[in-house]
Amino acid sequence: MMEFFLFSVYFFLNPLLFFFFMVVLGFLMLNNFSWGGLFFFLDSFSFVLLILMSLFILGMVLLSEKNAMLLILSEMLVFVCVLFFVPVNVIMFYMFFELSMFPILVMILGYGSQIEKINSSYYLIFYAAFCSLPFLFVYFKSLLFFSFVYFDFNLSWELVFILSLSFMMKFPVYFLHLWLPKAHVEAPTTASMLLAGLLLKLGTAGFLRILSSLNFTHVNVWMLLAFLGMILAAFCCVFQSDAKALAAYSSVTHMSFLLMALVFVVLSGKTSGVLMMLAHGYTSTLMFYLVGEFYHVSSSRMVYYMNSFFSSGMIMALIFAVVFLSNSGTPPSLSFMSEFVAISSAMNLMSFSFWVLFVYFFVAFYYSIYLITSALMGKSFVGMSVWNVGFAVPLVFMMYNVFWLSVFF
Repeated sequence: MMEFFLFSVYFFLNPLLFFFFMVVLGFLMLNNFSWGGLFFFLDSFSFVLLILMSLFILGMVLLSEKNAMLLILSEMLVFVCVLFFVPVNVIMFYMFFELSMFPILVMILGYGSQIEKINSSYYLIFYAAFCSLPFLFVYFKSLLFFSFVYFDFNLSWELVFILSLSFMMKFPVYFLHLWLPKAHVEAPTTASMLLAGLLLKLGTAGFLRILSSLNFTHVNVWMLLAFLGMILAAFCCVFQSDAKALAAYSSVTHMSFLLMALVFVVLSGKTSGVLMMLAHGYTSTLMFYLVGEFYHVSSSRMVYYMNSFFSSGMIMALIFAVVFLSNSGTPPSLSFMSEFVAISSAMNLMSFSFWVLFVYFFVAFYYSIYLITSALMGKSFVGMSVWNVGFAVPLVFMMYNVFWLSVFF
């Protein structure tokens, strides 16, 4: 396995070969359970599924992106993410967590189109620096347990709180999310796809690894922030005029929902959390891709101008409808499955969560349906000969692919 990994790195400058060897490596990982090596420690299938998801997203980027430099940066990001999902020890885990900032920053600063990209990069760096220093502090205080991938020893609630802070910034939880819409709006389409599909999964995967510390403590503040973030970010979505900002805020709502599922620390919550990570990875990648394609054709991202897809391009219209329906959690999509499991575990544990979830789904469904109807209907003509959108079909297939469930049982 290690040899295969190094062999794929050898083809770093040829993105297609790199992608091919990485995919083979991903399927090799599915055959190995609990294998420890020089770089990898394969301890759970859920992380291998996240690696396969990141490779799907890389494949989508390879098909849609023409710029060679952006392709190499995307490869770097996927490479770092693969090493982050299956690290041997905590210090490697932290290193790759922070290293993932570099390719995204270069993408935003080098290929963003507006001057505000400098401001958004400042936000990104400062949030990353301030939220992840406490992680090193806790690591130092835990007597440098190098060899463990999991934080599963007894910590006080203050330590657990500041330990989870660095992951919360990558989640991103509402109130720590300010960098996300800024970074998305300034980034090129490829960077947005990777940012939504991969970078947000780093925070969630890291949180999965510190969940066992939560067994001993009550960090109720995260529960409160999850409930608040779901509703506030959903209302933020309703008032957005920029389609890309709307997609970014809808990522924040989904991640708050995922946090709610994970903080319960029950098995059904964890399973639904991993499923939601997969579903959100495929869905949000495609949302940013489709908004980006529309932007390249019409030079506008305003929701007000996104109309008449049905009379302009049928493929685009169908894929757009399917993707945004998956975003709102329509059956039989993977997001519906995960949300259903998360809601049932929430209602078992707390009866009042029904009302919070009711408000959330009401608002979330409203903005998804509003975007779909405004985009598909209309009488004008948008000059879309966008055959490229057919690239999205494999990801749509994965988005509605419920058979991944078989890995969990």
